[in-house]
Amino acid sequence: MPDAAESAGYATLESTEFSGAWPERPDLTGLPNVVYIVLDDVGFAQFGCYGSSIDTPNMDRLAANGLRYTNYHTTTLCSPSRACLLTGRNHHTVGMRSVSNWARAYPNGRGAITNRAATIPQLLRDRGFSTFAVGKWHLAPMSETSAAGPFDHWPLQKGFERYYGFLDALTDQFAPELTYDNHRIPTPDTPGYHVSEDMIDRAIGFVRDQRAIYEEKPFFLYVAFGACHDPHQAPPEYLEKYRGRFDQGYDVAREEWFERQKAMGIVPEDTTLPPSNPNVPPWDSLTPDQQLVANRLQEAFAAMLDHTDVQIGRLVDYLEQTGQLDNTLIVLTSDNGASDAGGPLGTVNWLRGMNGLDIESYNLENVDEIGGPRSHTNYPSGWAQAGNTPLRWYKQFLHAGGIRAPLVFHWPDRIEEGGLRHQFHHVTDVTPTVLDLLGMEAPAVFEGIPQLPVAGESMAYTFEGPDAPTRKVTQHFELNGHRSIWHQGWKAVTLHTVGDDFQTEPWELYHLDEDYSESYDLAQEEPERLQQLIARWWAEAGKHGVLPLEQGGPASSFHNVPPGSPQDRTTFTYAQGMAHVPTVAAADVRNRSHRIRATIAREG
Repeated sequence: MPDAAESAGYATLESTEFSGAWPERPDLTGLPNVVYIVLDDVGFAQFGCYGSSIDTPNMDRLAANGLRYTNYHTTTLCSPSRACLLTGRNHHTVGMRSVSNWARAYPNGRGAITNRAATIPQLLRDRGFSTFAVGKWHLAPMSETSAAGPFDHWPLQKGFERYYGFLDALTDQFAPELTYDNHRIPTPDTPGYHVSEDMIDRAIGFVRDQRAIYEEKPFFLYVAFGACHDPHQAPPEYLEKYRGRFDQGYDVAREEWFERQKAMGIVPEDTTLPPSNPNVPPWDSLTPDQQLVANRLQEAFAAMLDHTDVQIGRLVDYLEQTGQLDNTLIVLTSDNGASDAGGPLGTVNWLRGMNGLDIESYNLENVDEIGGPRSHTNYPSGWAQAGNTPLRWYKQFLHAGGIRAPLVFHWPDRIEEGGLRHQFHHVTDVTPTVLDLLGMEAPAVFEGIPQLPVAGESMAYTFEGPDAPTRKVTQHFELNGHRSIWHQGWKAVTLHTVGDDFQTEPWELYHLDEDYSESYDLAQEEPERLQQLIARWWAEAGKHGVLPLEQGGPASSFHNVPPGSPQDRTTFTYAQGMAHVPTVAAADVRNRSHRIRATIAREG
């Protein structure tokens, strides 16, 4: 009669027939490392390799030895673009209709990526990659970003094994609110500290630690800079470098950058430079004091971008020195166009404008603080317009200035010669491209959860086909009621005003194959084509979860408090020594009566 161990299926101590088997390890042979580098609010023209006079030699190097795309588009806002980038799906579909600060009750606006859309770090981690992220996250509801969580939508729960950065839309570059993996950490107080430098230190550290143990294992690294979102802040030596560099003003700079773009082949030779946007005062109409402030603000932006470029160079140099650069696929881009949030004159302290306080005299009195730790600067709309040359409008708009962005692919082992690519593509196409290059497909089921279809189209065909026709057929857009659709070279777009009827407000029509800068509205000449595109937009909106549209706009969402969230109560108790509480999880005492009671223990 067998003993209990044998009858239960276990080998006995005397067994000589049982042999254990180690779990099979994934075959990672030949797989490249993958690095996504995402800048914030950097317009189409602002990299040196896309036309500006700002020094960006490290990004220019990646472009010179890689592929530059001139017809690549984003969603026009940070959280939605990042959700598309990491999932390969449209932002409404995955739950990110706008920024994650503005969570809504609709499934398309929860401010978090649904579990039905696995991210590329989740897929690559399961394939055997190490996965790291540094910098801006902005993909979790802000009410869930305190030390108490919940942590479901933090980086480590979305596929990253290590994370170092900030969870909100922006942060002070000299005194950031930081998160390390799944916990908040104190703000660094090192003299001369800047968060972009810290990010790259951590990124290199993550990779170095991995290579010391698993040298053969590829990694996925997501580098999301706070630059160049406001506040525009840079070390003093970078600010000094740009003194006087933009004294010609934004109107002349826009024309100069436009000529550089044509010479580079970034834009077609016959492109029209459209008239200035309505909110841009002519440079010559500004007073000398206004011009001084405007140029200092642009100098701060340029200094920040230059400083960021140096940090990118540090990462690229490390990869090259350790023999990894040739087998590393680097994707370099921006999340949307340049922002006009600084208004017509720009601002040294963004919050003053938000609160309706005087800006102009404050700007002049504090001009020497611009770009430093005592400022929260944003440049004027004229410099944002120059940053989007030759395109109209800005971030948060669906005209090209808001959605067309720089994009570079760099991979020496695969891309032997640099060049330009002009096919129409969208941020949803990046991750499908990477999966295609890795020989992978997004699964129909991930961790037991049925997955949404991937919307993006691989761009890999463009690597060897510079003149290949685009394989993209249609792309819809929507943000805050603004709507647009591109279909086979034609684009319809509407500029929504809160309160206007979505069914009757006017649309514009552009033939982008002939009109790169959207300068010639053909709505009157081609009414039938326009109506077909509008009907197609509604069909795409229904298909991809865009509806219902909402009239309130961004302002109505600022004070939205989801049930059960930290602000959904009337009393709060805070104790000494507790972790930092972000604004959206703290007691909201703005513009309302409130009472504070403190219990104090005095010594003696």
